[in-house]
Amino acid sequence: MKIIYTLIKIVVLLALLLLAVSNTQLITFNYLPGQMLNLPLIVLLLIFFIIGAVFGVFAMFGRLLRLRSKVNQLQVKIDKQTKAASQSVHTETLATNAGVNGQNHSEEQKVNNQHG
Repeated sequence: MKIIYTLIKIVVLLALLLLAVSNTQLITFNYLPGQMLNLPLIVLLLIFFIIGAVFGVFAMFGRLLRLRSKVNQLQVKIDKQTKAASQSVHTETLATNAGVNGQNHSEEQKVNNQHG
């Protein structure tokens, strides 16, 4: 699986490198009225790609926080259920052991009464 991811990364890197080499011409970017920049096209594409990535991260940040909160709530619920289940098993074990010990004790009394 790592090999596939590495191959995909190499292909994307080569495509970006090819894009950068073929788009070196200067363009005029008007960002405010009367304000202009002369930049290579690839630089402008890279700037807008980074801006888009930052907006994408911010857009997903709220969802990430909600999902982490939900995971924490579910983990607390699982911990409570696990604790309750282990206490229930422990109580049943004690009751079973007490019942077995009680039966053994009553059998010993019967044997003692018969001999005595």
